[in-house]
Amino acid sequence: FVSSIEDERLSANEIILTRWAADDLDADPGDKVLLKYFEIGPLRQLTEKEAEFTVKEVVPMSVIWADSTRMPWLPGLSDAGHCREWEAGVPINLDAIRDKDEDYWNRWKGAPKAYISLDKAREIWENRFGIYTAVRFSSSDFDIEKFNAAFAENIHPGDLGMAFEAVREQGISASQNGTDFSSLFLGLSFFILAASIILTSLLFRLNLEARSGEVGILTALGFKENQVRGIFILEGLVVAAAGGIAGLALSFLFTRGVFHILNTLWFEIVRTNVLMIKIVPFTLMAGLVVSLAVSMAAIVISLLRYQRRKTADLQKRSDVEIKKIWRQALNGLMWLLIGIPLIIFVIQLLMPRELNPMLFFISGALLLSGLLLVYRRIITDTGLQKSTGISMDKLARLNLTRNRGRSLTVVILFALGTFIVVSTGSYKLDLLANAQDKSSGTGGFLYFAETTMPVLYDLNSVDKRAEEGINEDFRAVQFRRVEGDDASCLNLNRIEQPAILGVNPDDLSGRFSFATRTKGVDADDLWKVLDMTMEDGYVPAIADQTVIQWGLGKKTGDHLLYQNENGDTLRLKLIAGTTPSVFQGYVIISNKYFLKNYPSSSGSNIFLIEGQTEREKQIGEELASVYRDYGWEMESTARRLVEFYSVTNTYLSIFLALGALGMIIGTFGLAVILARTIMERKREIALMQALGFRTNQLFRLLLIENLLLLGAGVLTGFITAVAATLPAFLSANTDASLGTVTLVVALILINGFCWIAWLSWYYLRNRKLITGLSVD
Repeated sequence: FVSSIEDERLSANEIILTRWAADDLDADPGDKVLLKYFEIGPLRQLTEKEAEFTVKEVVPMSVIWADSTRMPWLPGLSDAGHCREWEAGVPINLDAIRDKDEDYWNRWKGAPKAYISLDKAREIWENRFGIYTAVRFSSSDFDIEKFNAAFAENIHPGDLGMAFEAVREQGISASQNGTDFSSLFLGLSFFILAASIILTSLLFRLNLEARSGEVGILTALGFKENQVRGIFILEGLVVAAAGGIAGLALSFLFTRGVFHILNTLWFEIVRTNVLMIKIVPFTLMAGLVVSLAVSMAAIVISLLRYQRRKTADLQKRSDVEIKKIWRQALNGLMWLLIGIPLIIFVIQLLMPRELNPMLFFISGALLLSGLLLVYRRIITDTGLQKSTGISMDKLARLNLTRNRGRSLTVVILFALGTFIVVSTGSYKLDLLANAQDKSSGTGGFLYFAETTMPVLYDLNSVDKRAEEGINEDFRAVQFRRVEGDDASCLNLNRIEQPAILGVNPDDLSGRFSFATRTKGVDADDLWKVLDMTMEDGYVPAIADQTVIQWGLGKKTGDHLLYQNENGDTLRLKLIAGTTPSVFQGYVIISNKYFLKNYPSSSGSNIFLIEGQTEREKQIGEELASVYRDYGWEMESTARRLVEFYSVTNTYLSIFLALGALGMIIGTFGLAVILARTIMERKREIALMQALGFRTNQLFRLLLIENLLLLGAGVLTGFITAVAATLPAFLSANTDASLGTVTLVVALILINGFCWIAWLSWYYLRNRKLITGLSVD
């Protein structure tokens, strides 16, 4: 046993021996002595170290020096009757114990045999559990009452790790900052809203065109524009109000349907089947007012644009030519919207690190706008070109330029719908794909395990495996844990302090992928950054990007605050966010910082198990059997990912369903335009029939016209959606494939084709067209 003394005369490399030790070692002052000792490592691992000292002095075995109370009371050691009964918790070679050692124990127990300086003792033995094993006071000037008073005055509960938390306020704050389903469904219904607004504007525009003669007559008779405008606005207000009131009743039925699906089919989002509807009159009125406002805005804008035509042009039902300056501005915007996304795509694809999905999506949306302007320019140029010949195909293309706004509306509806449906389907996660890839969300591990009681040793130790009777070959990565709030997708509330995991960063090197990182972190292996020392005392931390963004409401570079065991503030800085992984719900830091802030943490509670896939079942069964007394719970890493990200996939399914509903509205818009176009062109069609054009030729003409619109919209949406979701196609964690996306696009085209074919054939078989020509 070796103790320390605070003596300025004793330097760091000097040692004092008792007479018994000096005789045993045959050492005199000035001789060299080699001291071997254990250093505590992770998971109770003891590393043997050594230090050389020069004998400073030899002291007698007096009460002052041979004091057994200098050794702290250690159960299993201090109360042992003789040396062979020692249970110190450290490896002891009992065979090396001699009779003279037993005699020493019987007489002096744990009295030190040597002394070193206090500074040297702190240097070689200080660890996360503390510095000193005892504090000794001189009895000559010690006053117990003064000591108790000073102790009570200077020691505070916070110094001992005691803290008071406003649990009620935290709970209320978490629930109030939970997932807002109203905003969520409003966002998910974006395309439905957009399609409805476009359709409202289209129908009103068609109504104006049908009554263009009436408008022209009113204007010619002296009615002012604002008077004519007021008539149509009042009509629109009455219709919109009637529709809004009817929509309130339908909204209740729609909400009931949505809640039923949330309680059943979309159960993964809310994790409960007792959601109930609460009708709030203010919400109903607000919805009605907003609906009327949006509808009237669409109506007024359509009316104002329509009234820009000259009175003489109203009878012609033709679009006003866009002025040259405006045309040039649109052309410049078109090239800008195409050029910027292409540059971003090239830069991102050439970057050696992770792709930015949000940047790709925004670029895809810009490209969508640019391609729609390209289509607008194509139909404009087609209408201005002089034709030397004619054919049914050319005639179909020319007919699209008769009303460019109407044609562009159809293209916009299907481009937006295809973009939403394809991009949503592309990001649906298939976390069972490539599950054993080290860059995937499993990190290449087979199992994720938790224990109720911490495991105090290294599961990779050969000796421990032999002791526990473990025969299977596997590797374990062990994590220490500090309990916190559940920050996974399974918790709808906003979290302030998720659970912390401590790990050796080298154990995760080359595993998992990262979605984001903070500026200035350029390391090729972000896990190694966890060991770095940061400015201002911040501790680097990594979490799942989903946890950072949705569970915590933060972004990489933000901070998290905790109180450590010493009552001090532990400040974590989120340096990176992983792609979907088994770490959802946790924040990960290095063991170095974990043990510094939570020194009493013993052993590991979280384990990642790596092994051969062929032996997965056997490994799982053996571990479950050996560690059952620890409260061992284990699940497949792939299944764990599926459980967590079922929420994300369900959201995507909802978005996909609502996008499909928007596509139905878009198809209805196409049907309305087609029917209206045929009715407006009945004289033209009847004349062509009278001139000898067969019905199948006219059917082909109408089919080509509308399929060109449908194809242009779907193709534009498809190209831009694939570009926007390119990271999903390149990711190992999504089931995006060209085959699946192509099938979705094919269904959209087939649906549109059926409507076009049916309506075209229906109206062409109607004999009233010829009758209308006879009347004329």
